[in-house]
Amino acid sequence: MTRINKASRAGGTRASPVWDVPLRILTASLGGYALTAATTALLARLLPGSPLETAMAATTLSFALFTGAVVWTFAAGRALVVAGWIWGLALLTGGLGWLSIQGGWPS
Repeated sequence: MTRINKASRAGGTRASPVWDVPLRILTASLGGYALTAATTALLARLLPGSPLETAMAATTLSFALFTGAVVWTFAAGRALVVAGWIWGLALLTGGLGWLSIQGGWPS
């Protein structure tokens, strides 16, 4: 019996699919960037204060947001679940930012 079979019968971890790591890399890099950019733009529009102050605050928060998205992507148990969350949140915040521009809010 091979070593892999012994490990899997003894409760070891299963081999992950071939697409697991590339999906996590794409989600962490592209999805994390999309989420961070959309959230930063939305926060810069919604935070109270002068445009300069809100842009600086949103940009400062973006570093922590991107780092958290990357760590979450690689720490999650299932790659598809975290990819859905990251891309879904990026679309949601991007859509809200677009609506705020089209609606002219906040004034």
